[in-house]
Order: sequence, then C-alpha cells, then structure tokens
Amino acid sequence: MPLKNENYDLSKKVQKIIDIAGELVDATVGPQGPQGEQGPEGPAGKSGDSGFGSIVNFSQYSPQPAGSPGVYMIVPVANGEPEGITLTQQAQVVIPYDKKNAGVGLWINSTTSGYAITLGLTNAPMPQPSFPKEELNLSGAGEIFVAPGSIFPLNLSIGETNKSFTITTPSGIPIKKTVTSKVPVTRSSDWTWNGTEFRPKGNAVDAAAIMPIEYSKDKIVWNGNRLVLDKNDYQSLASAALNTDFSITSDYQTSMVPAGVRLKVKCLIPAGGTGIIGMIGAWGTGEVTLKYNWTDELTVYLSSQAGGGDVRAGTNRLINRGSVQTYEVLWENDLTGKGGYVTFFLDGQQASDRIDTEFKPSINATSRVYIGSSHGNVNDAIPGFEFESCSVSFTKIEDAKTYQAVSNGSISVADLNSLVVDASAITSAVAQRNLTYSTSDGQGYTLGITIGEMTIPKYRAYKAVLEDWSSGVGVLHPNELVMTKPVAQNVRFEDAALYGAQAAWTEVVPQGSCPNINGINYYCEGIRIGTYVQFQFFYDWDESKMPANPFGDPKDNESYMVPHKWLIYDAEGNMLGRVELPNGQPLNSASIKPAWEGTWDGVGNAMITSDNPHFNSGTVRSSVIWRSHECEPYSKTDVWKRVPVFDQRVPFACYTGYSTNGTDMRLIYGNNGQQNGFGNWQVMSYEPTTYEEIQQLANEAGKKLPYNLLYYSRGVVPNAGIFLKYAPFNQMGRSPLTGPGGVRDDRQIMPEMVARYALDMESTHPMTGVSMRKIALDYLTGYASDPYHALEKGRPTPVYKGNARRKVTLRNHYYGPGEMSISPSTAWYIQSGRVSEWVRGSNPLRVSGTSGSDNDPKRPIFGTNSIDDAHAHQFPHWGSLLFKSPEFAFLGHRMSDQPRLYDNNILYSYYGPGNITQRSAAWKFAHAALCWKTASKGSTRLYSRDEMLDWVVFDFEQFYDSSYASTPGILNPPTNVMKNGQIDENLLIYAACARFGLANAGLGNREGIHTHDFMTGYWLSALHMAERLGFNDAIRAASPKAKAIMDWLVAAHRKRIVGRIKNPLINSRYAYMTILWTNEQIYASGGDVSKLPQTFEEVDMAQNPRCRTWDEVYDRDNNGNPIWDRRDGQACDQMLAGPALLKDMGMTGSDLDACVDLAEQRFQQKLAEQTALGPDNAGSSWFLYHQATNNRPIKPTN
Repeated sequence: MPLKNENYDLSKKVQKIIDIAGELVDATVGPQGPQGEQGPEGPAGKSGDSGFGSIVNFSQYSPQPAGSPGVYMIVPVANGEPEGITLTQQAQVVIPYDKKNAGVGLWINSTTSGYAITLGLTNAPMPQPSFPKEELNLSGAGEIFVAPGSIFPLNLSIGETNKSFTITTPSGIPIKKTVTSKVPVTRSSDWTWNGTEFRPKGNAVDAAAIMPIEYSKDKIVWNGNRLVLDKNDYQSLASAALNTDFSITSDYQTSMVPAGVRLKVKCLIPAGGTGIIGMIGAWGTGEVTLKYNWTDELTVYLSSQAGGGDVRAGTNRLINRGSVQTYEVLWENDLTGKGGYVTFFLDGQQASDRIDTEFKPSINATSRVYIGSSHGNVNDAIPGFEFESCSVSFTKIEDAKTYQAVSNGSISVADLNSLVVDASAITSAVAQRNLTYSTSDGQGYTLGITIGEMTIPKYRAYKAVLEDWSSGVGVLHPNELVMTKPVAQNVRFEDAALYGAQAAWTEVVPQGSCPNINGINYYCEGIRIGTYVQFQFFYDWDESKMPANPFGDPKDNESYMVPHKWLIYDAEGNMLGRVELPNGQPLNSASIKPAWEGTWDGVGNAMITSDNPHFNSGTVRSSVIWRSHECEPYSKTDVWKRVPVFDQRVPFACYTGYSTNGTDMRLIYGNNGQQNGFGNWQVMSYEPTTYEEIQQLANEAGKKLPYNLLYYSRGVVPNAGIFLKYAPFNQMGRSPLTGPGGVRDDRQIMPEMVARYALDMESTHPMTGVSMRKIALDYLTGYASDPYHALEKGRPTPVYKGNARRKVTLRNHYYGPGEMSISPSTAWYIQSGRVSEWVRGSNPLRVSGTSGSDNDPKRPIFGTNSIDDAHAHQFPHWGSLLFKSPEFAFLGHRMSDQPRLYDNNILYSYYGPGNITQRSAAWKFAHAALCWKTASKGSTRLYSRDEMLDWVVFDFEQFYDSSYASTPGILNPPTNVMKNGQIDENLLIYAACARFGLANAGLGNREGIHTHDFMTGYWLSALHMAERLGFNDAIRAASPKAKAIMDWLVAAHRKRIVGRIKNPLINSRYAYMTILWTNEQIYASGGDVSKLPQTFEEVDMAQNPRCRTWDEVYDRDNNGNPIWDRRDGQACDQMLAGPALLKDMGMTGSDLDACVDLAEQRFQQKLAEQTALGPDNAGSSWFLYHQATNNRPIKPTN
C-alpha cells in the first residue's frame, strides 16, 4: 500500500510507528544506523498467509514515477483477529466477495497529537445501508389520503362488469359523483407591433406564432403606426403555425371544425380598394378569408376538405374606405347542422344580419394568419393596404365538471366510477373513515378515506434527497423530495385478468419543488403498493431552457446532469438506500467519459480495463429506478395464460458474430458503427467486466456447454463494458440509432431474454448461470435508462393522453428533419441525426454526410439514442404481465409514443395502402395492443382502453374508406395497373392483394410488386400477439369497419403463408424479398392483370431460374454473375412459424394443417443438419438470426 510523499518526509519517525506495532512489523528500511545482530526468524503465517508486514522502499529495486518516494507498507492478511494484541482504537472495512478488484488503502498523516493512519476500501462501493426490511406485501392498505381543500377521485371499480352496486358513504366526508357537461370556451390572441415584430398575446394560439416582416428594411414603409403593404412589391404578412387543436374526425364535415371563429383586422383600405383583408387557414385543409369584395361589401370565404364558398354581408353600411377601421367576421358552428352562421362587424358594431352558411371551416395546427394575401399570394391583395393590428378568437366545446352529492343505497357502475372525495370545504385533518360498496351478488369492498397527509411507517421509503457531487464532494440539495403527495390512488388495470392479479397502486409526487441545477430539473415520481415502493427519477430541462418541453429545439442546451447520487430515507431520517454507480461513484461521475476513451483492439472493440471502466452517463430524459424490494413474479400458469410463449428448440440459435447487440455507440464510435442485430446477449456478463474478463467467462462457459461456436474470444469482446444487471443509465447494449447496418436492439415483439424467461421461468443465463428471471427483470427495468422519458408540465404524461390525434411531430431523426409545417413548439427533437454524421468526427475516412444535428462524438446528445417508427421494437410493457407492478407499463406507454410521434397512423396513409406490409405499421400495432392490455382509466401515466381504441379504430376506419372499400381498392381491385403508360403503385398493390393476400411496391424496376418477407413477418407476429392479448377482438367489437379490416388482415396473412409454404421454390431476392410480378412482366402485359401470374404456383412456374431447393435463393452479384445463397434469416424463420401462428389465432382448414406439417418438416431438417455439424460448428450455416419469437407458439395447458 503506497505511502504518500508526506509520509516519506517523516521517514525519521517511522521507527516510532514500528515500535507501536511491536513484533508484527519487521522494519527493513529506516535511517542508516550501525550494523546490528541478525534478528530471529519470524513465525510461520497461518494457512499460508504472510505472518509479518514491513515498510519497503521499492526505489531500491524498480524505477518510480516522478514525485513518488517508492515507500510502501506491506500489511499481513489473516483470517480472524490478531493474537496478543489489545486494540484501543480500530477501523474496519468490508471487502465484498463479488468485487474482484477491491482492495484496501492505508496511509499515514501527522496531526498535532500524533500520527493518524487512514484505512479505506478501494475499487468497491460502500455497502448499502442495513436496516430491518419490511416483508414484501402487495395487498395494499385499502386507504386513500386527500388533502384538505381538494377534490380527489376514488377510482372505484371492480374491472369489466355491468353489475349493480350498493354504497354506504362515511359521515363527515362528502362523497360526490362527477357530472360532465359540454360548454363553449373562447380564447383570443392579438398581434400588435412591439418594435421588432408582430408577436401574439393571449391564449388562442402558440406564443411562437409571430408575424415577422420578411422583406428588406429599405422596403419597409410606415404611415404612423400602420405598416404599408405594397402589393406590387409582393409584400404581405404571415404568422408562424398557430398550433390550434380541434378534434380530428373521419367526417370532413366535422373534422378540425371549431365551435366558433372570429377574425378581426384593424387597417386602412384606400378608397376604391378591394381584395383580401386577412385570412386564417392552411393549404389543402380549410380557411376563413375576410375580404372587401368587388361588389362593394364585406365577404367571407369558408372552406374545409368537404368544400367551400363565399358568404356576403349583403350591405356596405358603416364602411368608410380611406379611414382606419376594424373589420371583423364571426363564424359560429351549427353543431347539429351542415353549416353555421356568419355575422360581420365594423368598429365593434354589427354590420350585417346573422347569415346562414352552407359550409364549415377547418382549422388545423399548421394554419396561419395571413394579412393582405391568400397563403402568401398577393394577386388578390389590396393596393396601398395599411395594417395596424389583428386578433383571432376560437371557441371550442370542452368538458366542464361539477359534483353532486350521492346518497347511500343503489348506484350505477358509471356513477360508482365517477365518485370523488370533495374536501374543498374541509380545512383540517379527518381521521380514517370507511366507504363500503357491494355488488348485487353480495361481494363487498371497503375503502378507508383519510383527510390529511399520507403517513409512512418507519423503514419504508419516505423521501429522496439529491446529493450533488459536482464539487467532488457530496452536498445535499435543500429541496428534499418528500414522496407523499398522491396524484392517483386506488388505481388498477382495466383488463379483467390484470385487475384481479395486480394490487391497486398509488401514484405519488413530491410535496415541494424539485432540485434544479444549471437549468435541469431533477424530478421524482413514485409508486406505492402495500410495503412495496418504487421511485423513478427523471431529468429534464426547465421552462427557461425549454418553454414548451418536451417540445422545442434543444440544440444549444446542456443535456448532461452533474455528478450526483440519490439518497433514500424513511420518515425518521434512517437512510434506506443510495442510488449510485456499481463501483460506488456518483452517477455521471466526472472520471467517466460520456463516450468511452481508451484503446481499441484491431477491429474496433473497446479494451475495457478495471482501471478504465465504462458506465453510461445519463442525459435529460433518461431516468433511474430505485425499488424497496425486487418485483414479485407471476406464476407460470398466469404468465402462460396472458403472454405468448414460443417453442425454442434450437440450442445454438444466434451463435455467430453476425449478430452483436452487445455494443453501444458510446463504446464503438471509434469503430465503423456497423454492428447490427441482437444475439450476443448470451455472451453478455451480468456484472460489469473487462475486455479480458469477458473472454475468460466465455472460454470457461464454452468448455461446459454442449455447443460452443459462440464462445470464442473475438466473438465476445464487443461485450466488454456491456452488462445485463440493472444499474443507473445502463441500457444493456441497446443503442437504437438507425442506419444501414447500424446499431439496433432486437427486432421482435418481445425482448429475447424476456421471451426465454416466459418459456422457462427456472432457466439460467447460459454463460453466467444467473437466473433468467433476474435478467429479464433487469433488462425490462433498463428501459428506464433510454432517453425518451421527457416530462410535460413536470409530469411523465403520455403524449397523446386525452387527444389521440394531437398534432405533434418528431424531428432530427435518421430519415431527415421531420415535418416542418408546424411550430417547433410542437415538435419533439430526438437530436441524434445519422450514424455517419455522428461518427464523422472520429472516423472521417469511413463516413460522409452533411451535419444535421451538430453532435459531438465525445459528448453525444441524448446518448446517441433515436427511435423512428421502422425500428420501434421496444416493448417494456411485458414486464407488467410477468411481474406484479405497473411500472413496466409506465415505461412502455412512454416508448409507445415514439413511433406515433414519427407518424401517428398505422394502416392509413394519404399516399395509399402501402402500410399493410410495412414494419413501421406492425410495430405501432404491437404498441397499441400492449398499451390496451396495460391500460388504466385511473392512472396519470397510462392510456385508457378507450384512448387506445380511439386511435386504432379511427385509423382502421380511415383505411377502410380510402383503400379497402374504395374503387379501386382492396375489395374492388383494378383490371389494369397502368395510367398514362406508367405503372401506378397503388393499383398494383390492390390487384396483387386480391391474388396473393399481401403485397407492396416501390423498390425499383427489378422488384416490381413483391412482399418484403421479414417486414410482413413482423406484421404476423404483431397480429398473433394481439390476438393472444384480446386486442383483435376488442377492435372487432368497436366498429363494423374496423372488424372488416381486422378480419381481412388475418385472412390476407393466411393466403400469403399457405401460398408460400406450398410453393417453396419461389425465388426471393436478398433471401427476404419475394417478387410476384416484375416490372418487365407488367409492361409486357400492358398492365392487364389477367395476363399476369394469378397464384403463387403460377409465380413459381414463371420464374427463371427457379430455386433448386426450398432453403436457397438465386441472385446475381454486382457484376451480374449468378450466385446461390441460403435463405436463412428472420424472414425464413417467420415463414416456417407462420402456419402455427395462424392456427393459434383460430384459423382452420386442411390446407393450413398441411402447411403446419410442411413447415415443421423443414425446420426439423435444418435442426438435424446443424446438430450433425457437432459442438464446434452447429449454428454456423443456419439459424444465424433465429430469435425466440420467430418460432411456433405453445398453448397453455391449464
């Protein structure tokens, strides 16, 4: 143990220390003295341990760094206490058994009273606090707390039931039912000149909807306080997008139609001038345009996608052109009729009758206010127009809540669900009193109600305190987060099975303000279920940095939190836990770089060492979870009833280096960024390891396991620095940054290790032997680390909660900046850009591209994460079906928002029917199914079932009208697929779907009409999963049109699977793209569908060459030379599993039964072939990408 320089300066006094230690120390180094007699030989050490210690000057034996004295103290180590020593002072450290690099540090300092020896632990964290831990009890207390002066919902229900109830309310605590009514609410905004621009004030439009002067200063002319707009110089004014929010419906007559619109413009119209005064609108959506007509009267033009027309005032009374006047039009909606009513005003006085209108205007989020032009076109502008100010008002029908007292006795389900505690008139605490309710069959329930603050017993988590380590020393932040403020209580899942299985929970937030450091808020949200407590720590910018958070451009904001820890205390001040890195350092430790810096091996893998480890740094929108107990798992019986389980029979699946999710862009940015897929979880360690240790683990495992192709050094080293144990900001290798061959997490409907656990709940990790239950739990918890947990108004509320068609969008993703028509204040910036741009700074010869997000490779914004809808396969929701906690659903509903932000449609598209085979649509449908399964009406952090069905059914009905029952459409396919001599892709899809079930177009001349097999396979996986969850039936029950689409989707997959299995020699390009009609065939037929192959068998016979066997494909290389390749991959696995999936969904028929048998024969053929290759080579030429969910399903046996 090294001694500090100060100790070396005190070397003359070291002998005194030796005297204190007596015979335990043999001093071999000290001040030069006379030669003494040889000392006696020391006693032998115990059990092989050294018996003596000494102080040694190693400078006599080896070179030392500058400034080092080379003096070390050698300390003997032995089990037990030293004999013959009486200790008057002592210090103790505990070296953890599982910390192989832990050590003890010892040094000496002089003090005024003597010498102080400091003893400390190195390379290991301080043990977590020890305290009497409560037994896990998820039954809950059946009690809610309501603050005096507030109104709080009771969330009473007993799941899906139509039973009648009887209720008895407590005395002294008012219980009322909620009555919701529709009321008109009007909001206004005004634009006036502020010396720089026309900026809106008010609450009708986005504050960013400014109206700048966008022509050169030398062209700006003012007449007093009025801006002169010169038509001849193309001068006009236009605001930014208004970001209004009116309900989108499937009926053009009502979609985005406000209850009322008022446009008011103060201006001067020159004598004789006619033309446009102002308008509100968006191109292609609708508008309200006020103009002074050539008929010498005010006129308004109203339009929507259903049509439009003019409404004239019928008089020019009060108009005085040549003077400043305020021109105004008011349109009011007839909520039950086709149109509405228009009234004109001049200078605040009514200038027309209330005129009936035939049309309704549509106003959407991209609508703008234009002055002196129509969408910027000045052809109809008024020459010499002088503008002073304007205002707009919108009226919207909104819900208003009132509360009515209820009496003891019979109560309906609807009223029961709406009950609240009305403590608005109560000013002091009221002790617990009980409310009881029972069903008509006598089943009773009791809920305790307390007016006052929540009480927390000793040794149960009460508060979280931020410890700021930015100075290098932990400093407690004064804003303690006392987690006793309920925002939702007595909350349950809506699903009938989960309602009974998952205990009611309480959602809590802090009583006071959260800590804020450098413009970043440090938040906490909690769950309480009986003795179980979970805290989730969030980080996001405050309003000074992001006024519309989570929307707005964060480009110049610091996104990394300071080094910090979280300390958990009970109500009496006992520390219950610390949230820190696995090595005891603070989160975002200053000693650990956001992107790893060190040595890479010859192929770009980080050579992690114990002295240079890597732990992920957190950015805003990452989160951290602390639990009082490990989550309790559901039984195998429960899991197999609720969760799709798949027969995983390939012991060497994904056994090559082709699939390496064991990477993270923060570890490999010095490499080429081309790792892909998900397979090497099998050779990820559970605990943090080094470059050398991961190889040792793999080599040892390879000697014990029956198949060992995967367990070789070069194949496992990408996983150095990656580990599966949950730790703050650990993503277990997930870094879902889109790119050609770029880093992805596992592309399936359930994470691999979760699917393994669901099948065999007693299984262990093949390399480490760690329980798969523990790994599945940790992996699902790790989704908290992914930086998508943004907060809106300080809460992690789902983005579309309350409005399934909210007009928001995603920006700065891989495929471009995103929709630019709406304001940045409604755009969620993921800010990662492209892999090539991000890597460019470190590897400029490997990549190219134009910078879009200005990322620093050594300090990546949001840690390189970005999700677009094509790669939205992140499903932590499963955790709430495997473990008894809603927290995984919380994570999942947030992840489900990401693909919706990219595009909030599933099947429907303005451009046509192409989504029917797109993976992006499949992932969104899977997200919808899982959100529906884990929905809750009472939660503030989850969608309700009604909200999820609103989204999906609306989408399916739109698809029904636009692509399914349309002419042409899927029900009415065309006879010719060409227009004006060119192939029409939509007509091509309609015609092919009628014959082959599913098809897609648009990938170049060679592909023609085709099925992209693994993308279509994702769709079948999603449909099967949704069928097992009950979601498909919920869609069928919601709407006749939605039912028609649901049934057609399943039938279309059936037609495709049966056709492909029965005709296995059909060639596929890239092993996963099946060409049905080539463009050459289509042009040769003149587009006449009857002259093209009509069945899969005809497609097979028309191909040249045909495949020789079912397991190969024919293609050509870049030089046009013919090549044969294997068909193995996700697409093949999905195809072979397809018949069994369809059978599990309730499909029947002898043809499907035959396909089940054929698929199984082919699977067994390949399993036998690979097994025959032996332990060292099995899995080397088939099952290279074989994932758990791409297998036949297992039906529950009980």
